[in-house]
Amino acid sequence: MSKNKFMPVDVDRVKEIVVDLREPKPMIYFADLLSSALLGWLLLAASILTSHWGIRVIAFAGASFALFRALAFIHELFHQQAMKGFRWVWHAVVGVPLLVPFLLYLPIHQGHHNSKIYGTKEDGEYEQFKGRFMSKSIELIVVGMILPFALIIRFGVLTPLSALFPVVRQKVISNFVHMSLRLPFRAPLIKESSRAEAMLVEWCCALMVWGLLAFSFLVSVSGLLWWAALVVSIGTLNLLRALFTTHLYVELEQGRDARGQLLDSMNIDNAGLLTQLMCPTGLRFHALHHVAPYLPYHSLRSAHDRLMAQLPLDSEYHQVGMKSLGAGRRRVAGATVVGNLPKSK
Repeated sequence: MSKNKFMPVDVDRVKEIVVDLREPKPMIYFADLLSSALLGWLLLAASILTSHWGIRVIAFAGASFALFRALAFIHELFHQQAMKGFRWVWHAVVGVPLLVPFLLYLPIHQGHHNSKIYGTKEDGEYEQFKGRFMSKSIELIVVGMILPFALIIRFGVLTPLSALFPVVRQKVISNFVHMSLRLPFRAPLIKESSRAEAMLVEWCCALMVWGLLAFSFLVSVSGLLWWAALVVSIGTLNLLRALFTTHLYVELEQGRDARGQLLDSMNIDNAGLLTQLMCPTGLRFHALHHVAPYLPYHSLRSAHDRLMAQLPLDSEYHQVGMKSLGAGRRRVAGATVVGNLPKSK
């Protein structure tokens, strides 16, 4: 359908419909996180300890999906920053063990919802695919293969060096490892109010690296290899989610307001098992999230159902719903075909 067949979405009306759902429920957060992390680490242990290759593959796949879900709460950490206790528990059970602490995500995501930055060259979570959806996807997957090595260097080497030589933090770390889809990208500095906590977590990650390397040298290198395989597996799952279920990746010189972000994003309507595994913690409602980013993940399904029922059938909100992950991938690939791109002003 052409865009003119849809009624412009009333962002204020959307917010009015879902405003009562904005309060997070900590018990749901803790129960979900701890059960996901516990299941994931137990399945990883089962995969390592079993000698049966079939069971090993199934257990490792289960561990990857469970820990991917636990790690995905990093997105909630940004939007529910008042839940400081939850943030510390998340770091303890998944963020530090996987060497993907909140400090890698915080400076990237703080610009992603900014109406002046979203979808521009300053947005680290955005990239201009411009007719190269497939080749760029393959490139990002290949780059993800070196993520474990990059994380080890980031925390095991650059953290202590930055304590001795401040220029390392100012010039090297900001360009090195962060959760940016755009490569290369210089991450902005973490705000001063968050630096003390980030520094403490950073040194915990450094200790994690040194412990992992010591175990590998003194006991067995297999521990390091299993950890690296897990990081690559989870990173690949997150990349595929980002490519198929979030945005259209059509870069503009100017940013986008809430309505523009909605139209550039997707909801995945299918609630099947694969969608739940690939889009944990409500991430399948990405278009909705960009209109009401304050909503906790456990409220997104209810908010989406309300909007589908209360907004007109020809509303733009209905336009951004995809029937499946495959439909999302096709929409992104089609939007980034050169002939379909908006002309630069």
